[in-house]
Amino acid sequence: MGLKFTWFPKFTDTVAKVPDGQRGALLWALVLYGTYGEEADLGWPLDAIFESLRDDIDCSKRAIESGKRGGRGNAKAPLQSDKTPFADGESTLCDGENGGSGKAEANTRQDSTRQDKTKRERFAPPSVEEVREYIAEKGYRFDAESFVAFYESKGWKVGREPMKSWKAACTTWEKRRGKEEVSGDASPYSDL
Repeated sequence: MGLKFTWFPKFTDTVAKVPDGQRGALLWALVLYGTYGEEADLGWPLDAIFESLRDDIDCSKRAIESGKRGGRGNAKAPLQSDKTPFADGESTLCDGENGGSGKAEANTRQDSTRQDKTKRERFAPPSVEEVREYIAEKGYRFDAESFVAFYESKGWKVGREPMKSWKAACTTWEKRRGKEEVSGDASPYSDL
């Protein structure tokens, strides 16, 4: 009686890179090992490629078996969806010890936690007019054009890091402008 195993997209991608004359031998070796546990006698470099895929086949078999024994098993019933298998990059997890059920449950918890967190909006540089409006709203007194020109020349970075909030940078500019008035510095960029 043959065993079941999952054919991962990784297998297809790997086998596709093997020259045509050797591809059939590698495919047959993978099928024999996955179905009957028989190892074919392959020469270099096919034996190295086979070795790299053997763990994935073994992991797949353990995951399927754990489903039969009441373990985690498959999250979805097979072929009840219109999408192709592994379309979203999903795969059976395996940690070599317990068929991957521990890692799979931890990943499920992490995914749900990530979904609960609000996503940070991607930074978009402001226009001069947006900065002018914000400056007026806050009562700041620095020049909006100088601010935008300065950070555009820096690629909208603060030091080496990408800017996350131009409004926070405006606050910093206003505080520095206040210090310059007290110290009498004429250059608006002296501390930047």
